[in-house]
Amino acid sequence: FISWGSELIPARQALESIRQFVNAVVMRLDASGITGTTLHDQWVAIESATAEEQRFCEASARLGVDPYSVDDEFESALMDAASRVRHDLLSDFLSVANAPTLRAQAEEFQAATEAIAEDQDSFDPLEGLRSVAPQVQSFPNPWESGYRFAQQLRQALHVSPWKSRSLDDLAQHLRVENIERCLINEPLPWPAIDALVGSNIRQAPKFAIAKPRADSRQYAFCRALFEHLTLPRERFAMVNRLRTERQQMNRAFAAEFLAPWEMLQRDISASTIGEEEVSELAAEYGVSEFVIRHQLENHQLAQVSEY
Repeated sequence: FISWGSELIPARQALESIRQFVNAVVMRLDASGITGTTLHDQWVAIESATAEEQRFCEASARLGVDPYSVDDEFESALMDAASRVRHDLLSDFLSVANAPTLRAQAEEFQAATEAIAEDQDSFDPLEGLRSVAPQVQSFPNPWESGYRFAQQLRQALHVSPWKSRSLDDLAQHLRVENIERCLINEPLPWPAIDALVGSNIRQAPKFAIAKPRADSRQYAFCRALFEHLTLPRERFAMVNRLRTERQQMNRAFAAEFLAPWEMLQRDISASTIGEEEVSELAAEYGVSEFVIRHQLENHQLAQVSEY
């Protein structure tokens, strides 16, 4: 007997299955002579919702709020946020924002995106990198798209195998001059957002990185770099803690780009290693211990002993 399993299915298919299940429950209640329940009323409202009402429901759900029990203040705050936040960032923003402080967070987030959009610098340190970047490929598992893109980009750069311990170190290996010109010192509203990337008024790339520690900063930059290299220039992107397809892609890209599994395979001492070696590898590759563990486990390179 199968004790557990997993399967990737399209979101539309999952929603249709839920709809069929609720319909079956309502029909069973009707057949039993049970009518006029709260479920009946809410299901009729859901099934007859207009396109605008559906968008409102989806936005509320991203904030963890029941759209059919909101007050006027929440509705006003949500509409205000929708008017302040760029359309290409709105879904991610609502998924990491907090309903009680939504209005204030929307104002802060708007300030961060405007700092990028209104920047006047015309210098583009990443032009050469973009010119050799491959096309991102689609795979059933989103992380694999990011992983393959990292491998292909490393090959396209035609540079010797490298390890970097900081963003400045990374720039030297990538032959990117004045990488600091990509960065803006705009604070990001709250810890759930690791980075923000977009093009300014002169189409120059700008990154806002929330992480202060060198390894975390480098990793967050690479996640945002994936977004910059694979999205249209006019699009903005957020790097955050969500597990959406895009976030899975950029995490996998950053991990494989900074700590390629083939290099790790040569560097590990045995098929079972200790915590100390994981720490040493993390310092050597300029990433967190979590990233090293992730690479070791995903590629079955070694087991990490807890003792």
